[in-house]
Amino acid sequence: MTLVLKFGRGDAARCRFAISPLQETMSALLVLKAPGRHGWYLPWLRDVQPDLARLDLGLLHAASPSNGYGPDFLWPSPTSPLTTIDDDLAQVRAADPATVAAELAEHVRRLDSHALRDDLHRILVGDPVIARDTLATQQHLAWQALVEPLWDRIRGLLDADIATRARQLADGGLERLFADLHRRAIWKDDELHLTGFRAGTVDLRGRGLVLVPTAFGWPNLGIGPTDDTSVPPPALVYPMLGTAQLWEPATRSPAVGRLLGSGRASVLAETAVPSTTGSVAHRLGLAPATVSEHLTVLRQAGLVTATRRGREVLYRQTPLATALLRSEPW
Repeated sequence: MTLVLKFGRGDAARCRFAISPLQETMSALLVLKAPGRHGWYLPWLRDVQPDLARLDLGLLHAASPSNGYGPDFLWPSPTSPLTTIDDDLAQVRAADPATVAAELAEHVRRLDSHALRDDLHRILVGDPVIARDTLATQQHLAWQALVEPLWDRIRGLLDADIATRARQLADGGLERLFADLHRRAIWKDDELHLTGFRAGTVDLRGRGLVLVPTAFGWPNLGIGPTDDTSVPPPALVYPMLGTAQLWEPATRSPAVGRLLGSGRASVLAETAVPSTTGSVAHRLGLAPATVSEHLTVLRQAGLVTATRRGREVLYRQTPLATALLRSEPW
């Protein structure tokens, strides 16, 4: 089955990129439900287990997608590359109670009634305001335990993906952008065909499309809302480039350590994922001033680049640095 997005006049110009800390959080919960989906999540799963044991996320787990369906209000569409977790949660808490009640009722009908605890069932089908606010509170707890400790690294890769995709869009339009976005996204005749979804057609009607890269959503493709009458544009959630880099240890070459010194070489290795000075300092246990000095020298030597993101500056290895770190001594 295929869902078709129809692009009309003005839709291409209104395609934009966004990120969502809450999308990452909800996707991380789905990884917990299917931990064997891909081996590279295993280091993360081991790290978060102690925190999960202390959290009550029962209602949120019960409300998470089942068989491809989940309450849409728990997955608000982001609007900006600078979206914060507070922005996302504000949208959840502002969801109309009637919408919350209808979506939770539809979700509960799809669940195995024998697998749902009675107390959770009562909340899900009870007062929608209580259910909504309880779920938002548990989403915040899940964010703090599952995603926030890694957010700087995740955010760096999300930004790198957006930069790459935006260049594709500028160079070759929508045809170039969708050529390798996802194997289930096919561009033809001014339409985007998404295979594996409920058959139907969505006329974008000048709203455009929001493109949302994700770290925890691999290898899936998501879309919503898909109602022609919906005011916000649909958001297409796709796996970001370089997801495996989140879990791979930083590459360090002994020869580069001797050339640059161990401290500077370690800082360089950590910039495989775009990172701020503070995040590198935290990961290496170094003073931010020391890391800043190393990064300045590395930038002057052409081994890292610096890109401003709001008030922050992200540092990333250049191709020369990557080649050096992967080299073997003769």
